[in-house]
Amino acid sequence: MEEMRVTRFPDTFKNLAEELASTYGPEYHGCAQVVVATFMEILGIDDENVLMAASCFAGGGKRCLTCGAISGGLIILGLKYGRRRLEDGVEAEEAALEPACDLVDRFMEEYETNNCCELTGFDLGDPGQFKAFLESEESTGQCTERVKKVAGWVAEIISQRDGTSQQQS
Repeated sequence: MEEMRVTRFPDTFKNLAEELASTYGPEYHGCAQVVVATFMEILGIDDENVLMAASCFAGGGKRCLTCGAISGGLIILGLKYGRRRLEDGVEAEEAALEPACDLVDRFMEEYETNNCCELTGFDLGDPGQFKAFLESEESTGQCTERVKKVAGWVAEIISQRDGTSQQQS
């Protein structure tokens, strides 16, 4: 991935991520894809397979599992810091898990749950409830706000992590 202005202008990076996520959220829905699309655009990732993979995380896989915003953030952190080959061993995997845990910890501290149904108040796997969710400006607005926060946190994590590694060089 291209380094761009992430470490030189961390506030600009965070603001751009939050702005794009806030724009994409209400227009496209699908929290994981919105977070992924945000960073694909900012970081210059041109791979529709990444965006396609994120589509299965909406609504916690429509089974009220982990909020899609977290999943999208984890996908981006994995693209940035993940183990490239299985042969690279556990140490390479652990390097990716540190920023992942940071993101999840921030989310849990803010919302006290990562369960999509608890966060939205709807069972998105139920067609009637899903329709009601989409028609609820309050609920979709809350999801957009969570997506925006996650995008901001991912930007902060990348800026901090990359800034630290550049300072050590």
